[in-house]
Amino acid sequence: MSRFDGVELVYGQPMYMMAKPVGAACNLRCSYCYYAEKRELYDSPSQLMSDDTLELFIREYIESQTTPEVLFIWHGGEPMLRSISFYQRVVELQQRYAKGRRVDNCIQTNATLIDEQWCRFFRSNNFLVGVSIDGPCHMHDSLRRAGDGYGSFRDVIRGIRLLAQHGVEWNAMATVNAANVEHPLELYRFFRDELECRYL
Repeated sequence: MSRFDGVELVYGQPMYMMAKPVGAACNLRCSYCYYAEKRELYDSPSQLMSDDTLELFIREYIESQTTPEVLFIWHGGEPMLRSISFYQRVVELQQRYAKGRRVDNCIQTNATLIDEQWCRFFRSNNFLVGVSIDGPCHMHDSLRRAGDGYGSFRDVIRGIRLLAQHGVEWNAMATVNAANVEHPLELYRFFRDELECRYL
């Protein structure tokens, strides 16, 4: 794995990149986060990907792919700290450099910033949204808290409900941790029955 200016390159079959348009910046303070300490490595608290880097990344990444389909993964920190206009620029650049290839986008988010406008954007541009959620409220909120110390579960659920209402495809990513590791059935049934999650 290698990194350069907001892009993390993962080698494998197929090769893909996770772009980090805000670096390690996040609106939550999850106790187990392994990115939070990376903020201390930079002179600035924000590591926003520049427009020049964005265009170079998109052009060279598309050119490097050998398949007719190209997948972009937007990660963080919290990638939704960038505005919708940033991702509109992403789609514009992808269309410019795709040269007939199909381009797909996936964004991994804590879902707390999702609103109607984001849902309309995701739906119209066919984004797959990965939501970080660690189970029901008592499990999730024990470790995934906002900067003010309050749990984030209520906002995450609101975001998931909005995605579902707008027909946005989403899946879940759960961290196995001290709060949920001894409750696998409760965790599984929460995702299957309460959230009707199709992929975890």
